[in-house]
Amino acid sequence: MIKLHPLTMIIFQFVLLSMILLYMHPLYIVSILCFILAVFCSIGKFEKAKSAIILGLYNGLLILIINPLVSQSGRTILYRTPKIPVFGRVKITMEAIAYGTNMGLKLICIFLLFVLYGMMTDRDETFSFFSKHAQKLTLTLSLTVNIIHRLKIELLRVKDVMVLRGVNFQAKKLNEKIKAYYPVLKVILISSLEGSLDRAEALHSRSYGIGKRTSYARVHIKAVDYLFNGISFLMAFLLVYGLTTGRGGYVFYPELEPFYAGDIRYLLIIDFVLATSLLVIWGNKKWKFLKYRT
Repeated sequence: MIKLHPLTMIIFQFVLLSMILLYMHPLYIVSILCFILAVFCSIGKFEKAKSAIILGLYNGLLILIINPLVSQSGRTILYRTPKIPVFGRVKITMEAIAYGTNMGLKLICIFLLFVLYGMMTDRDETFSFFSKHAQKLTLTLSLTVNIIHRLKIELLRVKDVMVLRGVNFQAKKLNEKIKAYYPVLKVILISSLEGSLDRAEALHSRSYGIGKRTSYARVHIKAVDYLFNGISFLMAFLLVYGLTTGRGGYVFYPELEPFYAGDIRYLLIIDFVLATSLLVIWGNKKWKFLKYRT
């Protein structure tokens, strides 16, 4: 399975994210969504990404439902509700539904894009890369993850002890619940303060932050990373050129504009570049030279 350099994946995803945010044309957004789903299939992670896809669909559907109810713009009226107190008669237009659908697809693409980063990069390499260039941020994130996990274990342990002492955590009244959980929160707070002092002492004993950080493992750049960087810069050029020439835009209000041939031709060029990156991902399993390190 392909594992890209963290910086390579950051550049690639930044360009894709910019395309999702700046392009308004529905066909462009659908093409990017199909590309992301095709990447999941090519790396064999579609089953693992199903939960993320379902969650993204729920969020996108929420936008699709809310936007026609809130936005009253558009000339093609599909339905007009009876008079509602305060709001009056709400009209649902085709333009509002189309705009909500487009925004929902954008949200799904952005959501899946972050999931894709975790699947196409190695966690240890990502941690090593950021710890070298952003030490304080990496330390804060790692301590946060560790503390949350430890608090969960500590909470379960304290609750088990309190249950043995006869504390009822299943009480229905609010004041009884407060009396039951207050000692637990008190113990966890004291334990967290003691743990923070222990971590600070451990960091100080290892002279953390005094000198230059040492690295025990180097994150290598492979041939596939150079190919992806080239594809990313080509996509960035197409993005800038498209925005300056008016490609990728779309007007939803007051009426839906037609799909122009120029936009479709430009989309085919972008799809060709995306298909090339998909070919590189697939070829990483077959072509050994893509795995050579520099």
